[in-house]
Amino acid sequence: MRFVMIDMSKIETKDLKIGGYLVLLLSSLLYGGNVVAARFISGDIPPITLAVLRGLFGLLVLFPLARRSLRQSPMLNRQDLLRFALMGFLGITVAYASFLWSIQYSSATIVSIISATNPAITITLLAFGWKVIPSKLRASGIALSFLGLLVVIAQGSFARLISLNLSTSDLVMLLNVLAVSLFTIIGQGVMTKFSPIVTSVYSLLFGTIFLLPYGIWEAVYKSWNFTGSSMLVLLYMGCVVTGIAVLLNFEGISRLGSGKAAIFGNISPVFGILFACIFLGERLELYHWAGFTLVLAGIGLCLWPSSAKKTSQILHIEVTER
Repeated sequence: MRFVMIDMSKIETKDLKIGGYLVLLLSSLLYGGNVVAARFISGDIPPITLAVLRGLFGLLVLFPLARRSLRQSPMLNRQDLLRFALMGFLGITVAYASFLWSIQYSSATIVSIISATNPAITITLLAFGWKVIPSKLRASGIALSFLGLLVVIAQGSFARLISLNLSTSDLVMLLNVLAVSLFTIIGQGVMTKFSPIVTSVYSLLFGTIFLLPYGIWEAVYKSWNFTGSSMLVLLYMGCVVTGIAVLLNFEGISRLGSGKAAIFGNISPVFGILFACIFLGERLELYHWAGFTLVLAGIGLCLWPSSAKKTSQILHIEVTER
């Protein structure tokens, strides 16, 4: 007789990570068209009203999916309510309002550059606030990925890059990135108790409630230019991005952690550029391919397995030899 040792926890962990990579990749794909969509609709619907409508459409998608999970989830105590309220304020109220306001006055290029700082800011916050120090490999990967985005956005021209000046709206976009980073970090802690879909529903609910009073005022007193195309874009931003993409992002955070999940944010601008090529007829130039290569190489470095000591649960299977 001999015994074959199968590391079950290693198999389960590998499947968990692969699933996390896939859902984050799909989330980045869905987020990829968000900047283009927001730019398209920004003149049609007032920004805070648009943020409220996004939240409501997102809840319409998430509530049916979350009914069973909400019934089975632990009872909310005061601390849970405060944490969900904080997440909603940061990740929905501040993030949506600042993004939709900023996109009215900034170019999609600058918004993409500022959004690309999210992984670096998230890793920095984890290091200083939560004492989670990134490895040199991960720090190098973040820098390389960000460099790739700069190559794409600057169209391979250093002169074009340094000519981009930050305005007030761009500083508001930096606030957006900071809020999103804190939102994902706090969400990772919340999901030790609640599932990703429950976390998505409660944070979206609180964030939309906070936006609602000003959104209603804006809807009454600001001008609208609502068209059929606006409705289609709104459905995409609300149902697909706010509903499905947020849920997928939380699922990825619960599997991989907020640090690794933030890294996938650098793929969203890449998808956005590809969408522009597909739907707007724009051409891919050499600098696009160079930038994409750097982005993917940087993400690969960030996700490269560390040599940290692994704990495992061993299952012994008895095999009879004849």
